[in-house]
Amino acid sequence: MSEFLLLEIGTEEIPARFLEPAKDGLLKLVRDTFAQSRIGFGDISVQATPRRMALFVQDVAQKQEETVTVKFGPPCNRAFDESGNPTKAAVGFAKSQGVEVGALTKGIKDNVEFVTLEKLEKGDPTVDILPRLLPDIITRIPFQKKMHWGSGTFEYARPIQWVMCILSGKAVAFPVADVVSKPVTFGHRFLSNGPIDITHPLDYVDALRKNFIIINEDERMSIIREGISRIEKEAGGQAIRDEELVREILYITEYPYPLKGSFDEVFLGIPKEVLVNVMKAHQRYIPIEDGTGRLLPHFIFFANTVPKDDANVIRGNEKVLRARLADARFFFDEDRKVRLADRFERLSSIVFHVKLGTLKDKMERVKAIALDLASLLDPSAASGLERLIPLMKTDLATHMVGEFPELQGTMGRIYAGLEGEDAEVAMAIEEHYLPTGGSGDLPQSSTGAIAAISDKLDSIVSFFSVGINPTGNLDPYALRRQSLGIIKIVIERALRLPLQAVLEKAYGAGAGIPKRLPFEEARTFITDFITTRFKFSMLEEDHNQDFVESVMPCVASDIYDGYTRLVSLETQKSMEDFERLMVGFRRVYNITKQITDAAPVDPAILILDEEKELFRLYSTKKDVFLGYMKERDYDNALAVLVGFKETIDNFFDKVFVMDKDEAVKTNRLALLTHIKDMFLTFADFSKIHFE
Repeated sequence: MSEFLLLEIGTEEIPARFLEPAKDGLLKLVRDTFAQSRIGFGDISVQATPRRMALFVQDVAQKQEETVTVKFGPPCNRAFDESGNPTKAAVGFAKSQGVEVGALTKGIKDNVEFVTLEKLEKGDPTVDILPRLLPDIITRIPFQKKMHWGSGTFEYARPIQWVMCILSGKAVAFPVADVVSKPVTFGHRFLSNGPIDITHPLDYVDALRKNFIIINEDERMSIIREGISRIEKEAGGQAIRDEELVREILYITEYPYPLKGSFDEVFLGIPKEVLVNVMKAHQRYIPIEDGTGRLLPHFIFFANTVPKDDANVIRGNEKVLRARLADARFFFDEDRKVRLADRFERLSSIVFHVKLGTLKDKMERVKAIALDLASLLDPSAASGLERLIPLMKTDLATHMVGEFPELQGTMGRIYAGLEGEDAEVAMAIEEHYLPTGGSGDLPQSSTGAIAAISDKLDSIVSFFSVGINPTGNLDPYALRRQSLGIIKIVIERALRLPLQAVLEKAYGAGAGIPKRLPFEEARTFITDFITTRFKFSMLEEDHNQDFVESVMPCVASDIYDGYTRLVSLETQKSMEDFERLMVGFRRVYNITKQITDAAPVDPAILILDEEKELFRLYSTKKDVFLGYMKERDYDNALAVLVGFKETIDNFFDKVFVMDKDEAVKTNRLALLTHIKDMFLTFADFSKIHFE
């Protein structure tokens, strides 16, 4: 017979962004803890609202599984004398285990015979174990930030108000954070009638629903989506469905109630991006647009209650939005009075970092880097960059971005367009911030791509040069994200970026930065940082780990070159042949890895047909291989290497490398070393292993 466990943790409102990671963490904690505690269980789920997390565990075993443990005592040659009688060592071990000597048995460990005792550990009732396990689980739920309250030291995302725990029909009592669990929950803060007694987990969901709490997230999400659809039809438009915002609404409401608000059409003169940002980011409203993408003067929002008067709630939200939009219109009108180009000097009053100077200082460094990159990657972009760089960050000195910082770049693009700037330059003002996340959009123009790389490269090199770099989970200047952004852009646009030379140029652009690390020292740190980001990025994309490791030395020189070699390795026509080749290469590598400078092979000393054939193949294919490598035709270069498979196998089947004749041995080792070096020109194949 099995049980149904319900655990509810009631709190003050927890921020929406905290809840999904916390739910995942709670699931893992329960699975791991129950497994370690030998408690069987079935389906497990967690549901959450802003004021509660509810854990449901079905088919919980009534007691722990029994287990047999083996205790090892002294070795048998110490436990018994020559006559087989127990010694003091055996008697002492038996006494320590609470048994007679006769209960002892023998067992083998590490080829030594020991005295042993098999103990049957009976399972305790689950209901007796839970009061010990659950407080520890609750304490360890992961949150982005925790707080403590009152005089205690307990930490949680927000103060715990109540805890409820029921195992089928039995209440489980335990203390946590000065609260003792009871079979009692609470409904909606305003619509419920007070404490709710719960006698069985199966009663919980319906009891909460009757008290205006929709605990089931699927049900709550269905209400939200149906509300959006209904109001879309009512407004005669389409909601701008931002799934991230919709999920946030899910976790800021316990009883979502959809409503439609409106605003004065005069505000439609403000750029759409501003209106959408104000509604979404600041008010959690969902904008509505017509079929052409033009905003309508309506929005969708969700009350976390059933209002006595819908109209009154709507008026209140409209009033709040009107004030925000009035501010935005004022900022927009004021900003238009000063051109972006005239704001550049204002960047000298904005500190980028106390050790790295002002934003103007940064832009002067970025300009030097960008023009150098243009000469390497796309000389035609130089003129656009000359115009772009002085404008790139100037929207940071506008009223609009000062009030709504998330609009940086976007407002620069809008203002530049209104001022008649070249379309690509205007777009690049926004693009240089891209990507803003791991899977975010990338710059579409060459100007924007080079500007984005230059800006990110300056930040990485400058911070590292003064000893400021990410540690552990701390990355206050988003250098990991910026490094990943460079990698994404380089791969997406197939840019041949000579990384080491570029790092040197970027370091040189920061000559005015005081108290920097020597370049060679800084370069080592930065190269390792960027290549590590490449590695993690590729692994997240499910690339073969050994293949990724093998191309890492190439990535340190040219990110895209390393990537193309990786793709070539993973898209071979015959992986079976390649696996066999790697077995042969490993034999070559293992026998020659200590040899760094082999002499030329002397054909006259080659004795056996198999070594002659290997030398002939090497001699005829080496230049072909190097030609493909020079052209970066890695598929054909790899095909040449795969062609060595049978010949290498035959060599090791018939040839004894370590011949008694020193000259023969040295000549054979030289041949294998040259083959090893040729292979390593493609990638570090020693990192590739096949079972």
